Amino acid sequence: MKRSHLLLSVLACLSLTLAHAADPKPVSVVCKTTKGDLEIAVQPAWSPLGAARFLQLVDDGFFTNVPLFRCVNNFICQFGAMPPHASAKTYANIPDDPKQPALRAFKRGYLSFAGAGPNTRSTQMFITLGDNIGGLGEQAWETPFAQITPASLQSTVAHLNTSYGDMPPWGKGPDPQKIAAMDGATYLTQNYPQLDYIKSCARR
Repeated sequence: MKRSHLLLSVLACLSLTLAHAADPKPVSVVCKTTKGDLEIAVQPAWSPLGAARFLQLVDDGFFTNVPLFRCVNNFICQFGAMPPHASAKTYANIPDDPKQPALRAFKRGYLSFAGAGPNTRSTQMFITLGDNIGGLGEQAWETPFAQITPASLQSTVAHLNTSYGDMPPWGKGPDPQKIAAMDGATYLTQNYPQLDYIKSCARR
């Protein structure tokens, strides 16, 4: 093979590799909850760092008996409060992903990390429970990284318990700081016995 042909072949392979890297394929994850299965399509192209952190949590078994502690009707359902046995160093904050204009208007079933300021995404995230909810998607850290399938929205998400309302100071729902305490499980069982949980998550 002539050197020019070899160079063209190498360049073609490199171009194909870069194309795949720029548009990674979705990853399917199934989370089992107290209300049924959640089928999730993780979209690395939407939010590469956010998707990678979520998949890290899945692979590490982080989502084992994780409370869906902040489920507010027509707003969000938040989960992922770091339990006392988890290491903050292992799940250190990750940088924010660039915003994508086409994804600024959050749709029902989007998953995004929660945060307390720029570059504070760690383990807490939420499912949107409505379309185009005012305020969602405006913060730097709010970039969707996955979407719940329509079937799971109907069969599972629609039945998650929202009766406890928002977390303090906006409501009387579970306090994530108390969840993270050593007696967090007891706190939830005694005060919020009907709370829903993610029992496990795994790649399909």
